[in-house]
Amino acid sequence: MSLTAKFILFAIAAIAIFDFYIVFEMGAQQSISAYIIRYSKEFPSIAFIAGYVCGHLFWRMPDKRVGGGDE
Repeated sequence: MSLTAKFILFAIAAIAIFDFYIVFEMGAQQSISAYIIRYSKEFPSIAFIAGYVCGHLFWRMPDKRVGGGDE
């Protein structure tokens, strides 16, 4: 497993553990998703940026060096 993959898995696990801890200690209103939902209503650009980032991460990459091209 590459260092990048390890970093991504560690970051996701750390965020998930933190969020579960916050929900159990302070309630669902303090969770990461609750903050994102509240701030997205006030600042719709957050939802647009999240969609842009997801598109960047999951859209097909034709460059064969990253394994996303027609092989």
